[in-house]
Amino acid sequence: MSTSHRLILSLAGILFGGSALAVQPPQPPAPPAPPAAPSKQISISMDSGDGYALVDGQKDRVTMSGSDVDNQQIKQLKQSIKGQFLWFRDQGKSYVMQDPTLLARIDEAWKPSQQLGQQMSVLGRQMGAHGKAMGDLGSKMGDRGQAQARAGTRESEQLRALGRQQQELGRKLGEASRRQATATTDAARRTAERDVERLQQQIEDAQDEMEEANDRIAAIHESEAQQAEVISRQMEQRSKPMEALGKQMSELGRQQEKAAKAADKATRQAIAQSLSEGKAKLVR
Repeated sequence: MSTSHRLILSLAGILFGGSALAVQPPQPPAPPAPPAAPSKQISISMDSGDGYALVDGQKDRVTMSGSDVDNQQIKQLKQSIKGQFLWFRDQGKSYVMQDPTLLARIDEAWKPSQQLGQQMSVLGRQMGAHGKAMGDLGSKMGDRGQAQARAGTRESEQLRALGRQQQELGRKLGEASRRQATATTDAARRTAERDVERLQQQIEDAQDEMEEANDRIAAIHESEAQQAEVISRQMEQRSKPMEALGKQMSELGRQQEKAAKAADKATRQAIAQSLSEGKAKLVR
């Protein structure tokens, strides 16, 4: 969407004042459908050209265009002017126009863009709900990976310890075998033989432990992989509606940009008419 695209913000609680727009925090995902007529609405355009602002104090609605809008001046005018008015700048001078016919024409011109903006807002909340769910699933996926790493580390440490134990048992077995081979008495030979048998059994037991540790590592990886696959499928399911919503948002964005350009053209035509017919008052 181009930078000239109007951003229609139909959010309750948007406050217009000073030189800034204060916006309340967004509502939780998937709230009920918004009311047909929001309490406050601000439409913003950053098109080139002299700025203007359509202000309706009774409906707390403001439609702004241009980068040279004087927010402070508009705020002051809003306090002194009852009802709807159009503030605009032309050749460096500020004007106010309150002609009902021209204001009604401008109002009508902006309705399609505002309605499309409301539709985009609804879709945006739906995408936000899916995005939050995907974020939660991503967090779960990360937790699974960390748990797998911690479990794998414990088993790996055990394997390394068993490996060191095997090395020491092998050294002792070698010494016992040499004593058995070089024994000069039956008693010494029998002692060495018993040591060899004991060490061989310890080596076998250690090998069994290593196999069990390897099996546990494999089971951990398999279990975590299965859980990760489940989460991945859930994320994939969540991504499908987001893709569809994204396409709808894109299409609505194109429609809104077209509608906003038409509304801006109609507004500037009304401004030109108000100047030529003397219906605009200079702001001192």
